Amino acid sequence: MGCTLKEILELPEMNSAKVCSAAHTIQHRPVEWVSVIEIPVENFVRKNELVLSTAIGCGHDAALLKQFVQDIIRSEAAALVLAKGHYVREVPAEVIAFASEQGFPIIEIPWEVRFSDITHAVLHEINNWQHRILEQSEEMQQIILHLFLHGKDFSAVAQALQQKIDHPVVIIDQHGGIKGESSKASLLTKQWYRTLEKHPDLLLWNPTTLHDSYTQHELKSCLIENHLIALFAIRSANQIQGYLVIAFPPDTNVETLLRMAMIHLIEKAAMASALWFQRETAIMETEMRLRGDFVWSLAKGEFDSWEQVLIRAKSFGYDMHATYVCLIGVPTNLRVVYKKQKNDHISFESWVQEVTTYLEEMMAQTAKTANKKIMITFQRNEFVVYYEADADQAGRQARDYIERVNQKIKQYLPDLVMSWGIGEVHTGEDSFQASYHDARTALEIGTRQKGDGAVTTYAETGIYRILRTLIHHEELRELTLQTIGKLFEHDKNRGMELLHTLTTYIRNHGNVSQTARALNLHRQSLLYRLKKIESLTGRSLTDPDDLFLIELTAKLWTAGVADEHNISFDMT
Repeated sequence: MGCTLKEILELPEMNSAKVCSAAHTIQHRPVEWVSVIEIPVENFVRKNELVLSTAIGCGHDAALLKQFVQDIIRSEAAALVLAKGHYVREVPAEVIAFASEQGFPIIEIPWEVRFSDITHAVLHEINNWQHRILEQSEEMQQIILHLFLHGKDFSAVAQALQQKIDHPVVIIDQHGGIKGESSKASLLTKQWYRTLEKHPDLLLWNPTTLHDSYTQHELKSCLIENHLIALFAIRSANQIQGYLVIAFPPDTNVETLLRMAMIHLIEKAAMASALWFQRETAIMETEMRLRGDFVWSLAKGEFDSWEQVLIRAKSFGYDMHATYVCLIGVPTNLRVVYKKQKNDHISFESWVQEVTTYLEEMMAQTAKTANKKIMITFQRNEFVVYYEADADQAGRQARDYIERVNQKIKQYLPDLVMSWGIGEVHTGEDSFQASYHDARTALEIGTRQKGDGAVTTYAETGIYRILRTLIHHEELRELTLQTIGKLFEHDKNRGMELLHTLTTYIRNHGNVSQTARALNLHRQSLLYRLKKIESLTGRSLTDPDDLFLIELTAKLWTAGVADEHNISFDMT
């Protein structure tokens, strides 16, 4: 990007210049530097450099001159200016034809024109151009800062930029939602909505960072109805918050765009537009924190009066007269997912905040789609959700909701594992706290019995809640340690997995063939293990009373007795 060759040729020092080839390219051909070069060219010429030469050593030979021009073209120079006189009487027709085929300008100047005058004039023009761009960019930034300080919206920003670049402008958030548009952008807005509907993954790919000689530009580009649509990234806190979407004429491409002076104005506008997103983020975070604190106080029963609850709920738009069931969701492997994604550009804590904020918004949106009211917060590494449900169908409706949420989580973070506990519907002022305690009990028991990723309702935990009261009975604790405890110690020392074998045998109702298939064991190997279990426990697996006792002590073991051994295992 820089001055164009057309602007250079309009300088007084170039009045006598004559364009011999590719005259149609001079209007947008950038000139970023000027130098005097003779053979050999080698690597002494850089991209977009205006080359001045007398063609000494090659001007007398058409083939050598053609090679010289070819080397200049290969260096991606802006143009070649040949001093016509001592060494080049006339530029050979075959050299002009070759340059024209390559779209490369060759320019003749009289021998009397001094290279030093041209060099001085070109450098002065380049410096003036840079100064003008800097002034315009600073003016653009000041205009947008003024709009921000006076409380204007995104559309005012889009309009201010449109007035400077004379192209329609739309501002979108990171998900493609339109935040504001300029006065001439109605067609662009319709085109954008249609394109996003057809290509919902358009914003998932990362923007490309393109460089010119002065700066770098972070943008996406695509063709919409034969127009180049450029999306310039708006960053805040090193994260992309949105894009400036700008439509350009059909004959524009990215390379042409990079050569336009307006790209610096657009970059300044993108940088300043981040202020609006920062303000929105601050407001949203404050509101989410206040909402979260309110929901957490409901779960913990920490409020002075029900009247106070109703007043605060009204300010947040919550309906406290609806029927809610509490759900608790715990992401169990966030650090594993973080490491697997190799998010070196962001700390684990910041990444967790981004993920949990997105999940919270997604859970709320999922409820809204189902036309259900919801109150939600993320506290102490768990999502506490109050989901509107019918009292007689709360468990089923909660499971349906969690299934939809889990499906969306799989699309967003396929490796994330969520464990869920579902409470019961209660009535009265303590209903929120009671349902929360139900959900916590269901979560703890479900995770213990089924492992991470389980979805457990409070109603399903009846037998285990009873068992949790029995584990404090001294005789039962002793009996459990004498039976299941011996299997645990044997597994710990020998690694034979007798505990897992026993639970699988019980789960398959004593069917040896089904148990062997489930364990991927040979029938004789399974029979050997079962005999070992009988030997260690002193109980027969074929005696109904002994089998009942073994199953009871196994459930007591997982219900709490195992805690003193720091062990847990599957009893489903």
